[in-house]
Amino acid sequence: MRKLWLGVIGVAAASTANAAIVTYTMSYNDDGGGGGAGSAPGVFAVYATDTSDNGGIFGLGLDLQGPIDFLGNTLQGVSWKKTTVPTNTKYAGMLAGFATDAAAFKISGLQDLSKGTDMIPVRGLGQVNGDLATLKPDAQHTQFTDLNGNGTVYNSNLLIAVGTVLAGADIHNIKFERTSVDNVASVWQDSSGTGTANFKADLKYVGDVSAQDVFTVAGTAAGTPRATDGKIVVTGSNNKYSSEVDALTSDANSGTASVQTIGDEAGNLYVMAKITGDATAVGNILSQFNNAAADGEAAHLHQLYDSQFDGGSFNLLYRTANFAGAKNVNWDFSAGPNAGAVVDQLAVVPEPATMSLLGLGALGLLARRRRNA
Repeated sequence: MRKLWLGVIGVAAASTANAAIVTYTMSYNDDGGGGGAGSAPGVFAVYATDTSDNGGIFGLGLDLQGPIDFLGNTLQGVSWKKTTVPTNTKYAGMLAGFATDAAAFKISGLQDLSKGTDMIPVRGLGQVNGDLATLKPDAQHTQFTDLNGNGTVYNSNLLIAVGTVLAGADIHNIKFERTSVDNVASVWQDSSGTGTANFKADLKYVGDVSAQDVFTVAGTAAGTPRATDGKIVVTGSNNKYSSEVDALTSDANSGTASVQTIGDEAGNLYVMAKITGDATAVGNILSQFNNAAADGEAAHLHQLYDSQFDGGSFNLLYRTANFAGAKNVNWDFSAGPNAGAVVDQLAVVPEPATMSLLGLGALGLLARRRRNA
């Protein structure tokens, strides 16, 4: 399937690109039948929509990951044959490369330019409602075939795939494989109805868990400030720092905490957090963001800071590269199934490349805990 999509991208590259965006939307517990999210337990649907600055979706590829039991390609493709001239057949829809890789969780399809004048372009996919049946070329083309078996009626929110989750697995762990070259879409250059020029569109992903849960350090604060007295105080300089443990003003599944004051030295930042709440949600958050649990500094940071956390040690250790400027810990679990997890306490310490564990250990004696009011 990757070879197929390299070919499609080649077609796209021949045309002038613009700002077209195709959005892939994951809808959990939805069988694509119109009931919407939550209407069909254990089933998921994927939709594609397109911005209005082009002629609609020409072709696409989808690559998923997670506990998938079944994946079905719902892209549509049909033909009409003129019975008086059996070799005269017209085609419409996603007929080229119409494929499903059940093992790798991929689907693909595009409109078949190889049919030449026998291909009827379908414009407006992902933009407007429509029916392939309205594209019947004339009264003489009477022999209709639903080649893909997916019917003829489609919505502006174009259904492109449906699937089921493995028994006993969490459906919310089914996600888009964002780094895959097989996640791709191309669009018609215009909606005039003439020409075959198309180009690669940008992709946007909506609805899967990885698009919703956030835990990061950024230069800009995002969310409600939660730090007690407005900041997490970090003391020290010249590659030797110690952080207070801030209990935050309230436990919350979203918020921000300003960090003061850390320099811009090269190296890593370590965020120590105590995540509490619903056990399943906490486990999901840790699986996503506890990226330094096996880091060489982890044991020493536990030694220095565990006693400063109420109720025992921190359970999340998040590592990211240090950067110049203001630093804010931002988190947001509120939009997805992990909303039951909250951040209870935070501490932040840099570990520049030149820092020694001995230096960090000495400063650990200065660690202090900031309680909320």
